[in-house]
Amino acid sequence: MKNNFTSALFALFLLLGFQSYAQDTDSQDDQYGVGNRQNEIRLDVFDAAFFSAIDLSYERVNDSSIGYGASLFVNFRDTDDGGYYEKFAFTPFFRFYFFNKEDYGAKGLFVEVFSKFASGEDFVIFDNTREDIDYFDAALGLAIGKKWVNRRGFMLEISLGGGRNIGLDDNSPEFTFRGGISLGYRF
Repeated sequence: MKNNFTSALFALFLLLGFQSYAQDTDSQDDQYGVGNRQNEIRLDVFDAAFFSAIDLSYERVNDSSIGYGASLFVNFRDTDDGGYYEKFAFTPFFRFYFFNKEDYGAKGLFVEVFSKFASGEDFVIFDNTREDIDYFDAALGLAIGKKWVNRRGFMLEISLGGGRNIGLDDNSPEFTFRGGISLGYRF
């Protein structure tokens, strides 16, 4: 009888130990507020609405203060109509989030370091004649922004930044722009 009681007590402590470990693991996942939601996809609605361009971003949330990802930009508008010089851009980025006091991590104020690989069309004027010139260049830059994420994973992001082209092509603009107003979802 005593042996059965000891065995039952040992099994109870063992189960409680596994239970508390499982709860601790779940709360540790939610410590950063990301749990199983570590992937984000966003669309820059400002570019889509005003410039006939698509700027689609993916971000992987590493923890409450770090994220990394890439953006893909495609411009459907001719430079003669106004808008961007860039026709296509691929932009890998790395973000640091600050002042995060909310339940869900990787939101709030952020600083972004990015590199941009872009091709496009610029123009020069010779003797009152406009000449279009294609270019490809890479840039390094910084951006700052703010991200809001609700409990269901929907987000709004506003960012602004810029960088300097490193001069792979003499025909490219000297500076590049990064920013916009994006809507997205964290899954």
